[in-house]
Amino acid sequence: MGQDKNKQLTKLLAFVKDLYDNPDNKEFAAGIQAIVLNDIKSTQRKEEWTEQIKEIYELCLRKNLRDQAEDLYKDFPVTAIAADLASLYVKMEDARRANDFGAFGFYLFQQIELIVGKITAEKDFIDIYEGIRKLKPIKKFNYQDKTYYRADSIQKIKGEAVIKDTVDKFLFTLPESVGKPLSKMYAVDKCRVFMYIVLYRAELSSWPTEDFETLSAIYNVRNHEAHTGTTTSPLQKEYYDRLIADKTRNYLRFLGFLFMFIKGVCANYPLPDSVRELSGAAK
Repeated sequence: MGQDKNKQLTKLLAFVKDLYDNPDNKEFAAGIQAIVLNDIKSTQRKEEWTEQIKEIYELCLRKNLRDQAEDLYKDFPVTAIAADLASLYVKMEDARRANDFGAFGFYLFQQIELIVGKITAEKDFIDIYEGIRKLKPIKKFNYQDKTYYRADSIQKIKGEAVIKDTVDKFLFTLPESVGKPLSKMYAVDKCRVFMYIVLYRAELSSWPTEDFETLSAIYNVRNHEAHTGTTTSPLQKEYYDRLIADKTRNYLRFLGFLFMFIKGVCANYPLPDSVRELSGAAK
């Protein structure tokens, strides 16, 4: 019964669209309008028409969301997951329409996690990371001899200068994450590795503060949503509350990050030869 109703609504939607696209048939359109106006004079029929119009409106919105999602991922280089990514995008936008910030962040991170999980599980990527993780993390330019070179990163942690002399030390905030295989990493650490190699092509000149802070914020919302009912640390709870307090801006901030992320993958995957050569991995 529900499927028949959807078919009828779809036909009606196509009919209305045809009238809109062909406005010259004014007499026919006026006749239809008169029938509808006469029919909704009664309270009962007015309520029925209102409900049907709402259903048509919802159907239009869902179709538009699906079209947007498919258009966003139509040129995605990993075709095997494009349909799943589009479905997650629709769920994310449904949550945004409902002003459910937690679900929005959860489904947004699921898109990132699906992309990262699929690509970082490939042996080729693992080999490239194993070569790159031991390198100095920063790319700098020598103005005297006009050449690029790799350098340590100096970060301030709790007011003290800390030298990060390898990529994995540079990327991870927890010492125990250094040297871990990709398959054993926390999701957020794996995302940083992915961004460093794919989005930045291992050519960062400094710590990408804004990108990594936004990633951490999305990860916090994902964890809050995924672990509902479990105890979170006071710091995590305080961080989540701050994100919620500014959620209007964070909806846009998170979406901007997702679009940047997708664009970076489309532009740089499969990985360019420069990254492979830097890692020393065989082709």
